[in-house]
Amino acid sequence: MRRFLVLLLLVSAGNACKRGASAERVPDAAIDALFAEWSTPDSAGCGVGVTRNGTIVFERGYGMADLERKVPITTATIFDPASIAKPFTALSIMLLAEQGKLSLDDEVWKYLPEWVNRQDRVTIRHLLAHTAGLRDAFLLIELAPPAAAGVDINEHILRTLAGQRGLNFAPSSEFSYNNGGYNVLGSIVARVSGQPFRDFAAAHILRPLGMTQSSFRGGPVTISQQHALGYHRDDRGFHLARDGGIDSSAIVGNSGLFTTVGDLLRFAQNFGDARVGSREHLDAMQTATTLGGNGTSPWGLGLEVGVDGGLKTVGHGGGDRGIAAYVIRYPAHDLNVAVLCNLDNLGARVGMLTRQVAALYLPVPREPASPDVAPVTAGPALTSAELASKAGLYRDPVTDTYGRVFVRDGKLWASPDAGDGPGDSVEFRPIDTNRFSMPGSPVVAEFVAPGEGRARQIRVTGAGPRPFVSEQVAEGFAPTPAQLRAYAGRYANADLNVTYSVVAHDSGLVLQIPGRAEIALQPVLPDAFYGSLVDLIKFSRGAGPQATTFTINRTTVRNLRFERVR
Repeated sequence: MRRFLVLLLLVSAGNACKRGASAERVPDAAIDALFAEWSTPDSAGCGVGVTRNGTIVFERGYGMADLERKVPITTATIFDPASIAKPFTALSIMLLAEQGKLSLDDEVWKYLPEWVNRQDRVTIRHLLAHTAGLRDAFLLIELAPPAAAGVDINEHILRTLAGQRGLNFAPSSEFSYNNGGYNVLGSIVARVSGQPFRDFAAAHILRPLGMTQSSFRGGPVTISQQHALGYHRDDRGFHLARDGGIDSSAIVGNSGLFTTVGDLLRFAQNFGDARVGSREHLDAMQTATTLGGNGTSPWGLGLEVGVDGGLKTVGHGGGDRGIAAYVIRYPAHDLNVAVLCNLDNLGARVGMLTRQVAALYLPVPREPASPDVAPVTAGPALTSAELASKAGLYRDPVTDTYGRVFVRDGKLWASPDAGDGPGDSVEFRPIDTNRFSMPGSPVVAEFVAPGEGRARQIRVTGAGPRPFVSEQVAEGFAPTPAQLRAYAGRYANADLNVTYSVVAHDSGLVLQIPGRAEIALQPVLPDAFYGSLVDLIKFSRGAGPQATTFTINRTTVRNLRFERVR
């Protein structure tokens, strides 16, 4: 179940564009209505822009870039669109390929000699397509001791991934969105070009496309009133969003872009005009990747490839604390739409808003059903007993990972965590008694009643080329203090070069990671315990009573194995 939740919890000319004729502005009031709830002096908001055939037909700001200083969002507001930096990284790689300095099918270690895993033959193309199978660098960093003060975060990410001997899956067999892979691509750009990524992108992409208000991190950044601050909204109102323990201000490759709506539309238009990059390479970026016998990926090389109302789309989203952004292109109509917001509560809704804006400029009628978003219909009101019957812990047999379905505030929710807390969760809205939709997505989850020799299942469609099926597992493991002591000991992992301690108290187990806070381990299944960060870890035994290994197995970091230190 975690796989589809991760997917959800889960990608013009350089000259100044002239404003379109008045006939092009017919939808203006309709766009204003879409963003009316944020168009107030006490709300964070969005910048919205549309180009058709290389001409700006709409550009406007809604809400505030800085609530404290009452600075409104305008067409000049500079946003941090998070992962929308990835297509820029991909195009940088394409330009180096055109210069003959690398090949997309070169193995990564050719440019990163510290890369220890050479038997799996991970290539640059795999990184571009999110099919390399790399473990999640940011989770790995949290599972390791804190980095020394002053260590460059980009080098830290690279060293962490370069030291991994294992992958989540064989390259090209699956699609799994991976931020660390794009950070690695940024490092390859810097090493091959001999320039910092920031300087290469500025010289070869930003300036040639006339993106005069855009820049990348990696050097001094002056935050002015033109920069939108990032906000989160809760019951107490709007609050500045704070990054977690990682200094994201210096990260490049997977993020690190500052841009405006107008500049981002110039970049999107380039995929039609081919002013920067060859037609061959730009088309490759916009072509979905095949996964051998596992169907087709929803991604090309740095761009999401989809269908909206029967029309092909290419684009990318971006989300982080204080950020929700989306840019989409409809190649058949030379139409580009960008929505950049400084409010993270929008989440996946920003993609829906972007498509709603585009729909105002597209032909009518279009195909009635779009695979991008499930239809929103009022479902039945289920009883508390009907909802509770679906709750529980579910296992994905393909990845051996777990997720939880639970009831909160009279609604059904799904979380990629195995613990009792809600964590990062998504709502299940009833379509009927056993089928539920996920708002803002094409995902439908069907609960299948238990059968002979089989527990209750969740069958999920709309999150990939094939359905995902997870099966409910029985809980109720309650080890005695003596049984808990059989798990205690020190366990080492070579990939992270770290040794953990598992300590047994009468009240339960705790996991100690050097330099990190202790993690309480709660028994869930026989030999399996839940803890924050590590999620569900499983112990194994040899011939004796003591546990000899344990494995952390999350969707983004699979089969991370720790051996008991003798």
